Amino acid sequence: DRRDDVHYIRIKDFDQSYDGVTDARLAGLTSSYSTRLGAAVRHAGADLGRERTLRRLLLIVTDGEPSDIDVDDRRYLVEDARRAVLGLNKFGVDTFCVGLDSNADSHLGRIFGRKNAISIASVARLPDLLPKLYLTLSH
Repeated sequence: DRRDDVHYIRIKDFDQSYDGVTDARLAGLTSSYSTRLGAAVRHAGADLGRERTLRRLLLIVTDGEPSDIDVDDRRYLVEDARRAVLGLNKFGVDTFCVGLDSNADSHLGRIFGRKNAISIASVARLPDLLPKLYLTLSH
């Protein structure tokens, strides 16, 4: 809800293993608020930037294209999110996005790159998909 009130949920941190707790967090996800991707990517990227590790991956799960109650031009929000992703890439943070129940394919590809975004039709597929995706991306 606007750029000064950004919420994002951390599902798993670097020092945590992928386990039942992570699965429960995934299963408990619900959509809410606006989708201010650029701001959320910057906040999460700042957290990841403090991690000293060979590989840093920000896995974003979103329910739609960028939108917010105070911005009428969606292209602005798409470009803002794209710039945030490019900014993280410069600092060695990789990003990947899973779009849920969304027709935002073109936006996600523009923001994250075609190879770094997928859309799935059903939220029910998410708990099965993410462990495989995580293992693929973490190697």
